[in-house]
Amino acid sequence: MKAILSQHMLLLKFPTHLGVGQVRGDQLSARIYYVSSTAKSATRTSGQRPPETLAVTRLSMPNGKGGTERPNDPRDDNVTPQAQPAEELKTVSISDTQDQQVRISTSLSPSLRTDFITSFKANSKVFAWSNNDMPGISPDVISHKLSISPSFKPVRQKRRSYDAERYEAMKTEVDKLQAIGFIREVTYPIWLANSVLVKKSGGAWQMCQDYTNLNKACPNDSFPLPRIDQLVDATAGHELLSFMDAYSGYN
Repeated sequence: MKAILSQHMLLLKFPTHLGVGQVRGDQLSARIYYVSSTAKSATRTSGQRPPETLAVTRLSMPNGKGGTERPNDPRDDNVTPQAQPAEELKTVSISDTQDQQVRISTSLSPSLRTDFITSFKANSKVFAWSNNDMPGISPDVISHKLSISPSFKPVRQKRRSYDAERYEAMKTEVDKLQAIGFIREVTYPIWLANSVLVKKSGGAWQMCQDYTNLNKACPNDSFPLPRIDQLVDATAGHELLSFMDAYSGYN
């Protein structure tokens, strides 16, 4: 018997005496396993026994029978427990100024911790500690142009109304971007998109642009970004994986 596995569709096909059988990956089961694992992490410190949850893989037979009953959907709960950092972080200065700091895990070995700090100090100038540290790239080196389909007409979105708090947040952000040269004023825009403000967990506003119409006018990229499963598989064989955000001081 020969089985065929499709990694992109998370589907396993195999021959049976009734026809072709299928084993499909179940997103609900993956969600249940995630909720169960975060619940266990949250109850380790309290000493309570976490609820046991069974991860289910659905098996489909050609006659339509098979599989197991789905347990309760955890997405129906009002509050989903969030994963917490598994280890503590310590703030380390990598220059003479207090503004250039990173946070490093306290569980690293002393030798590895020293290597990290030494590398950060030697390369501190390559990090963008503020918006002024990102002046951009000269168009003589490289430039980017949107590939807009000529069959689409330019869209000027109708102006939306915002409250005073959002107006003030937008004005502050626009003034900051203009001062550092990230944006410039255009008198007669062909495409016009409204700003969308999203409040972060810390209470600050994050300004985005509603480029829904513009995205529809641009053809799909022939070389899209890698799939998340490919990125995860690429870490196989490596002892360490580092995520760095020098602007937010997180490593």
